[in-house]
Order: sequence, then structure tokens, then C-alpha cells
Amino acid sequence: MHTAPPMSQFPATIPSAVRDLASDDRARRERSMNTIASVYWTPIYKYLRLRHGKPPAEAEDILQSFFARVVEGSALQGHDPARARFRTFLRRSVDHHVIDVYRRQTAARRGGGIPAVDVTDAEAELATPSTPEDIFDREWLARVVALAVARTLEALARRDKPIHAELFRRFHLADDDPPAYAQVATELGITPTDVTNWLHVARREFRRVALALLRELTASAEEFADEARDVFGIVVAHET
Repeated sequence: MHTAPPMSQFPATIPSAVRDLASDDRARRERSMNTIASVYWTPIYKYLRLRHGKPPAEAEDILQSFFARVVEGSALQGHDPARARFRTFLRRSVDHHVIDVYRRQTAARRGGGIPAVDVTDAEAELATPSTPEDIFDREWLARVVALAVARTLEALARRDKPIHAELFRRFHLADDDPPAYAQVATELGITPTDVTNWLHVARREFRRVALALLRELTASAEEFADEARDVFGIVVAHET
């Protein structure tokens, strides 16, 4: 996505799934875990396969047991946003969990309400000549963008803006080069000016949704600002 101009302080009222992981309310912890799992499932799976050499079935079992511990509130204790980004801390927590599983010599059970993900594509990408840490970060970014896109399209549908959503798909989700504005206008029965204006609205919605998602996935205003800058090139003002 293109670099955007600086923004004002992001509203503190945006919920943080990371903070809710420490909630005393189990239902709240489970909701936040679902958000975390939807982003981190495949990055952790690939990391387990490469860094720890786990076979597919065992990697999936470890994933299940790790997120079960997240729900119970014991997997991510001790996170200090001032010392490490949440995604770095989570990756290190996975390392500790692998050691714990080995020491206990127990087989982690599958199931338990944790949202599963098809790992077929993840397996096909493991031959990429990258470090496990690089693959973890790259897959994390792919999942963040994919979830932000899905939420953007859902938001546009709720607002009864199907053409806005179609413009976003054509200009940002197609494998081919972006089409000409005049061509799209003719195909959709709108004007080139409509294409310009409505695509701007769709892009703005994506930016809003993507930033809200990043806010959910970070534990502090500073970490959120750092991730927004590094992931989307967006400068977000935050209190020091």
C-alpha cells in the first residue's frame, strides 16, 4: 500500500486483543484469542516446522496446545511492550512452549475450539530459502493484510457499497496489472470520476480497518505506531 500522510493519535478506545488476553473474563480471552489465532496460526506453524523441525501432525498439535494455554491465560504472561513487540514475544513464547512440551513428554490434543487452518499451502512454501524468523514475519504480514482485506470488503458490503468493493478487488486484489480507469468505468456503468472517488473511499476504508486490526494486535500505543509505520508506511502520532 502507498505511504500515507501522518495521522493524529489513534483513538484509545479501539480494543486490543493483546490486552484482552490477560482479562479475567474467559469469554473475552477466547474472543481475543480467535483474533490472534487468525493472524498467527500459519506463521507459527511454519516456524515450528523450520525452527524446531516438527513434522506436520506434531506441529499442529503444538499449535493447538499453545493456543489452549493462551485461553487459560498461562502462555503469554510477562509480556513487556517496552522490551519487545508482541509478535516477537509470542514467537519466543512458542519456543518456550516447545521446550515445555518436550519436558512433559505429553501429546498435545487437537480440537478444543481453536480455529484450524489448512496448512497445505504452508507446507508448499517451506522450501523457500529464508530463516524461520523471516518466514514467521512474512507470513504474519500476509495474514494481517488478508484479514484486513476481508474485513474491508465486509464493511463495504454492510454499507451497501458493492461497486466500491469491486473497484478495490480489481485494483488491489487481481493478479494482473491494474486496469485503466476508463475501461473499468465502462464495464461497471459508471464514470471515470466515480472510479477515482469511489476507489479512494475503498482505500480509505482499508486503511481504517487495517489500522484498527493492528491496534488489536499490539499492546501499546508505541508498538502500534511502530507496526503501522513498518507494515503500511503510515505515520501515526502517539504519546511518549
